[in-house]
Amino acid sequence: MTHMKKVLLIARARSDEAKQKANNFADRIRALIGDDIAIENCEITELMFEVSQDGMAIYHPQKGFDLREFDLVVIRHIGAYAVEAHAITLYCQHLGIKYTDEYLNRLLLDNKLSTEFLLWLHGVTQQPRTFYGPTDELVKKLDDLGGKAVLKDNEGSKGRLNFVVHSADEIRAITTEHADVHFLLQEFIPNDSDLRVLVLNGKPKLVIKRSGDGSTHLNNTSQGGQAAIVPLSEISESILDVATRAANITKLQVAGVDVVINKETGAFSILEVNNAPQISSGSFMEEKAALYTDMLREMLEKPSTES
Repeated sequence: MTHMKKVLLIARARSDEAKQKANNFADRIRALIGDDIAIENCEITELMFEVSQDGMAIYHPQKGFDLREFDLVVIRHIGAYAVEAHAITLYCQHLGIKYTDEYLNRLLLDNKLSTEFLLWLHGVTQQPRTFYGPTDELVKKLDDLGGKAVLKDNEGSKGRLNFVVHSADEIRAITTEHADVHFLLQEFIPNDSDLRVLVLNGKPKLVIKRSGDGSTHLNNTSQGGQAAIVPLSEISESILDVATRAANITKLQVAGVDVVINKETGAFSILEVNNAPQISSGSFMEEKAALYTDMLREMLEKPSTES
């Protein structure tokens, strides 16, 4: 029996008029392509993205399909949704699914979602369970995360727009107030501090322990947290190894890898990989400047591999 090929057309169509045009286009393709190929279509913001230590998925919660079911995924145009498009291309590439357009797999990682997908696909699975998608679907996932979770700006930094939520009403209120922000819903990990691992040119060089002041769940020094340098010898090799791998996977010569240790289980998770880890600001500026200078000298002295 011949396998029926399946094609997914993903459009950026927020208005009813635009959605109808996208549906009409999909109908025309269905009529032309023949009975041996099935055409499905959707709007990019209808998709749900999920990452956990056990796996990852991109699926349509209403239509009930996962992108892994298709032979070809066509991203027709992305507009402001480069983040979603990038995650989709990473997912397709990992699963051996053909996709267009291939340039979308070379977008910069200035967001948390596609960074999580990229890390997972390269073996760094020590990440909190994370959901990204329509607010109505995020609300449904709160119970999966134990009724308490972190809602944070996918493109945020320094702890801005980062909230602990306990109810559907809180999620809806925050997303409504910040309607132009794309939020992640992430597993809350009980902790009393976190670690910023500074990786320079592929080597862990400095670890800063950050402890919050108790007023919020955040440990960021930009949000009032206290900071202390921890000797590398006191940090487990597994944490340093995963932080280094995370920096290398994201192709960052200068990376601040944020790690949190669950105070109940002892397991650690990568929270973020920062491409601008406050080298010239924040705590311990002199120490960071000295290490940065060493990195510059090291890179200048190393022979170029280019012909």
